[in-house]
Amino acid sequence: MISEKVHDWLQLVGMAAVVASLVFVGLQIKQSDEIAMVELLDSSAVRNLELNALRANHADIWQRACWGDELSPSEKVVASSIYFSFVSNNWNAWARARATGYGLAESKYFTDRIAANIHRYPGLRKIALSYKDWRSNTSELDSEYMPVFQEAIEDRLAELEKIDPNPEYDVMWCGNQ
Repeated sequence: MISEKVHDWLQLVGMAAVVASLVFVGLQIKQSDEIAMVELLDSSAVRNLELNALRANHADIWQRACWGDELSPSEKVVASSIYFSFVSNNWNAWARARATGYGLAESKYFTDRIAANIHRYPGLRKIALSYKDWRSNTSELDSEYMPVFQEAIEDRLAELEKIDPNPEYDVMWCGNQ
């Protein structure tokens, strides 16, 4: 009888230990997820600051590129580099939003931002079309999400054409995050 009580108590203590260890593991996973999210947000902020610095350091070229003014070959390289950084930042944020479960509504923000800039600034549209043409003629392998990303941008561009057929926006906002 005493050994049965001891056995019952030992089982109860064992179950409590298992539950406690599961709670501890759950807390560790939650903490790890929170740390990872903060690190993602921090790296995103750094990329945005770098893009803003790139735009500011080459503001004259970037503004002329956004309006569609004629650029020298070296200025085209600068403008296309800024455009590529802008699209890459938004692609990374879009893919991260989808991968982390934030959903379509949150990821839509990033494709809408690209579409709005392409729609509002004729020179940026020209760069975007040139980049699209270049990508279609390369052997670059896209991830499975790239067509979804591109389609979302094109869908929003079509909507913007209907909503705002003659956009005129201040060039200082071109490529703004």
